[in-house]
Amino acid sequence: MLPDLTESRAGAAAYAALAEFERLTALLPLAPGLADRMAVAEVIAQRYARYRELLERAGAAGDPQPAMAAAAPAIEDALRRVESEDWWQALAAAVFGGALTEELFEIMLGDQAGAAEPEQDGAASAGVEAKAADAWAAQRLRAALAEDPVLAARIAMWGRRLVGEAIVLAREFGGERYPELADRLAASHARRLEDFGLAG
Repeated sequence: MLPDLTESRAGAAAYAALAEFERLTALLPLAPGLADRMAVAEVIAQRYARYRELLERAGAAGDPQPAMAAAAPAIEDALRRVESEDWWQALAAAVFGGALTEELFEIMLGDQAGAAEPEQDGAASAGVEAKAADAWAAQRLRAALAEDPVLAARIAMWGRRLVGEAIVLAREFGGERYPELADRLAASHARRLEDFGLAG
């Protein structure tokens, strides 16, 4: 039996979180120094907690694996098209790509999130902690971009590829909400790029 739309989106969100966790683990061998490796490890730990939160939400009505498996090909294809070639691309993918994916599924699952039970407070705090951990990646990237105009130009182009793939996922999972989701993702990404000095 195929999962219904709500189950499909919850499963897709859980799988996307798992894929994001895997993408972050790939940052470890690319890290240029011990401090970066330690910081990445902290981000990975918090992202795992976020994955567990979404997995529990997806499994609230039963086994989440069918919906996750159904979502896997589209998510994996999107990630392959933006596979990082170095530390800075990987860090930008964590900052921009991760934020876009999180935003996409937060919008689509917004009604469910609003109906969270009190016992989920601990899980909800995992999302807050994940965002706090991600702040390190943003600060690290921001400092490097401010010092290197060539890197900034390269990451600006990379950012356009990342939002393109997020919009592909919006089309895949958003159904009739796709135009709205695409517009919102594009607008928030543009604001994010501007905040990093990458607009224009």
